Amino acid sequence: MGYVEGTVKKYIKEYSRKLKNGKIKKYQTKQVQITLSKKDDIFQDEEEVIIMNKDVFKEYEKLNSTIEKQENTIYSLKRKIESLKSDQVEKFGEKIKKLNKECISLQNEHEPLKDKFDLLKKEIKYYKDLNDKLKELILKLT
Repeated sequence: MGYVEGTVKKYIKEYSRKLKNGKIKKYQTKQVQITLSKKDDIFQDEEEVIIMNKDVFKEYEKLNSTIEKQENTIYSLKRKIESLKSDQVEKFGEKIKKLNKECISLQNEHEPLKDKFDLLKKEIKYYKDLNDKLKELILKLT
């Protein structure tokens, strides 16, 4: 943002006019002049400008500097969060792979055990049926 410094001068001019009815009325005009250095000729013809007190401008610059620092801090924190996020994603990915391997291993162990369990259930049923038949036979014989 371009800016220049200048000096403000205020002029007040008082004059009197005689009205048609003979009364004299006093008028006052006010004029404000801002003197700029020739080397600071940065404005274009018909350009709209803002004029503000130097203390206000200094406060504006201070606030603008603070905002820029905060934006830089926010940007830095965003980058740090993204980095942490990608690290966490990587760690979770590794954990998921490890758990998947364990799950596959457990499934591989589970299948033979399930088959063995089913076989033992059939044997138990067979022996139970055999036991029931023996009981019936014993009852018939006695």
